[in-house]
Amino acid sequence: MSKSQQGLLSLGAFIIIVAIAVILGAVLNIWSEVVPLIIALYGCWLVVVAGIRTTNPSKYPRSAFSFFGWGILIAAIGFGSYLSIDGMINWIYAFAVVLLILGILGVVAALKTTKKKA
Repeated sequence: MSKSQQGLLSLGAFIIIVAIAVILGAVLNIWSEVVPLIIALYGCWLVVVAGIRTTNPSKYPRSAFSFFGWGILIAAIGFGSYLSIDGMINWIYAFAVVLLILGILGVVAALKTTKKKA
């Protein structure tokens, strides 16, 4: 898949994500949670893009691991914000989960680079 097709695919997915979030905001009357929902769903899309990028990693400047890491982190931020705004959890727990995921990604990235050098 060429770079322009990949960009068009991501743009189309983002527009679909925004449409879904706006529809949910209108139906469920949760307008304050629309932006965190967009962020969370776009993070999930980045994880899907990471899966797409694993098929041909030599054509793309960023690795699939990079997209997967950013996708997980953005999804955690989005879902954590959504749940803390919704009142389901305290914001400190959402922040702790984001820090935990960031730490895990750091450890995995460090182990991945040391494994390649050995």
